[in-house]
Amino acid sequence: MYRQCFNLLEEKDRRHLVSVNSPIMGFDQSIEYPLGQLTFPVTLSDGTHSRTEDVDFLVMESPRPSYDVILGREAIGDFNANPYTTHEILEVPTPTWVTMIYANHECHVADIKTPPNKVLKVMTQAEPEKWVLNGKFPKHTITIGPTLYNTTLLALKRLLINSIDVFAWTLADLTGVPRFKAGYHLKVKPTFVPVVQKRRKMGPDQAKACKKQVQQLLDAGIICTIHHQTWVANPFMVPRQMGNGGCV
Repeated sequence: MYRQCFNLLEEKDRRHLVSVNSPIMGFDQSIEYPLGQLTFPVTLSDGTHSRTEDVDFLVMESPRPSYDVILGREAIGDFNANPYTTHEILEVPTPTWVTMIYANHECHVADIKTPPNKVLKVMTQAEPEKWVLNGKFPKHTITIGPTLYNTTLLALKRLLINSIDVFAWTLADLTGVPRFKAGYHLKVKPTFVPVVQKRRKMGPDQAKACKKQVQQLLDAGIICTIHHQTWVANPFMVPRQMGNGGCV
């Protein structure tokens, strides 16, 4: 339902408009925000047989709409109606008969008397916001979608700010899992003799990145230095799925 039709309703009916938080995306990827939702009884009739159902309408803002009201799939399903676009007929089952509602050809001819020229619309889709939650770490951003209302966006940011302590900003913030909840150990048969692996050389970039990450893990207290000369494994760099470099 467009605003021009909504404004023609009585004041007591317009008061039933409630806010909604879901935008509507068109076929051209444009995003429209409804003014609200209105539940209104709709009667389909051929003059003799009729059927009335409550239909939820999204009130939309449009500068020059071609229609006052558009019945969506849910409304057509509520009526159990069968639309025939080619013949411009809507078949509606009623308690007394299956009625046929025909299109108003006078209105149809008036609408297509001067068809507008087709213009290719280039829509600019809103970009997600890269928001910095912690000013101490400006490179760590949070991506927020562009389809949120301003009130919802402010509430989301307020929630993230109040929960800033649940994020791990550095390796030192990773306190780990308590050992009474989960643990890990190598199941090695006692008869197997430990073997020191041969040193595997890395490229200059990989060696530099490996040394930097190992030092970060040492500084955070996640790993510690031990002397175990009978069994030594080479570090292995795993490529990152996003970004450059790798993980040890």
